[in-house]
Amino acid sequence: MSQARKGQAKRNDPVQRLQRTVKRLKGKNECLSEKVKTLEEQNRLLKLQLKEYRDKFFKKNKRKDSDEDEKQPPPKKRGAPKGHPGTTRKKPDHVDEHVDVRLKECPDCGGKHLSACQRFEDHCQEDIVIPRTKVTRFRHHFYWCRDCKQAVHGVGKGELPGSYIGPAAKSLASFLHWQLRIPYRPIRRLFRDVLGLDFDPSSVPGFDRQIRIRGAPLYEQLKQSLPQKPFTHADETGWRKDGVNHWLWCFAALGTVVYLIDRRRSGEVVTSVLGKQYAGVLISDFLAAYNRIKSRKQRCLVHLLRLIKKWQVYFSDDKKRLRYFTDLKGLVKEIIALSAEMPEKRPKNFVDRKADIIARLRRSLKRDLGHPKADKFRTKLSENIEELITCLDFDEVCSHNNWAERLLRGNVIMRKVTFGSRSDNGVSNHEVLMSLAETARLHGLNAMDFLRLLLTDPAAAATAILPPVASAR
Repeated sequence: MSQARKGQAKRNDPVQRLQRTVKRLKGKNECLSEKVKTLEEQNRLLKLQLKEYRDKFFKKNKRKDSDEDEKQPPPKKRGAPKGHPGTTRKKPDHVDEHVDVRLKECPDCGGKHLSACQRFEDHCQEDIVIPRTKVTRFRHHFYWCRDCKQAVHGVGKGELPGSYIGPAAKSLASFLHWQLRIPYRPIRRLFRDVLGLDFDPSSVPGFDRQIRIRGAPLYEQLKQSLPQKPFTHADETGWRKDGVNHWLWCFAALGTVVYLIDRRRSGEVVTSVLGKQYAGVLISDFLAAYNRIKSRKQRCLVHLLRLIKKWQVYFSDDKKRLRYFTDLKGLVKEIIALSAEMPEKRPKNFVDRKADIIARLRRSLKRDLGHPKADKFRTKLSENIEELITCLDFDEVCSHNNWAERLLRGNVIMRKVTFGSRSDNGVSNHEVLMSLAETARLHGLNAMDFLRLLLTDPAAAATAILPPVASAR
């Protein structure tokens, strides 16, 4: 038989045809399997994005319309907890004015025949006295100085040379803008209609600039004191300068709050404030910009819980991986609860509990999940596990970064009201005045009184918020 006939017979062989068909279908099946895996990953990602957008734009329905809602615990009862002592307004410790309320006729029937009883009842009412404009004339008497051979005069108490508006009005305007987030035009209207003092709205930025110039050296001192603090909270949020995107950074430590507006969102900003090597503990979220500085770190575990929650949504249809992230979430919550215990109330087995949680966390982060993205996340946590448990080594280190986030909240509200800053002067005003006002609040000072003190006596203001440097940890 010729070679051509043998090949034709081989191709017509049913077994050979079946083998070729099986091979072709097997390759097609492998291709379809890869497509299915890709589509499953895309489906998981879309589910996660859909949930994020739904949580962002729609509030949770409080009605129990599904079995899942019925499993949730009942909402907390309104009002104070059971057994919680009630609170009432404290009685004033002094009386400025006394008024005797007497009757000439009965308020019920209008009768005129009234006789006084040996009984009375006091009702104390607190109210405000709206001040009006006070004009003070400072008459400068000149004196001839024989030493410098010129005529000189002094400055009165509370006087701002060359200024036609006094420190109380300027500090109040700055307080309303930087602490209550009121725009400049409503501030002018409040002064004009309530206090009887009118000025142009463009004058208020000049008030801020005057306070900022006096407070700038103090602001620099606060910034320079941060590298000596035992721990520092750091966070950032978006800001705009004349329509250009910038970043507003917040650094908070013991008795010090520093705001900084910069075009960059990188580690260069962090190192410019704390230095390339920081001896304390840096508490922050998982932003890569904080990786550049060399220091002991504590990552925000609340942010980690949010990341784990996204993985739970991502693997909602994968029981094995879902159970892994549920267990990991429980471990993180145990670390948060253990670090929140007061040192004087910690049990005797605190060290053993701490070692047990850390050991379980290490074992959990070494488990292979068989998923590239999930394993990358797990490996990153495993390589930086010390940044998750620093809060267990130091009593003053929190497991979260809530303090810095709360300090940024007022700035976010101001950003929505004012849309950011318009100039370099506006940026400098925001950095200095917000930093000094928040620092004064940390020291228990009234922010408006402190801004007024900055105008009249910068040295006294510095003494008020710059206590002796605390000893090293």
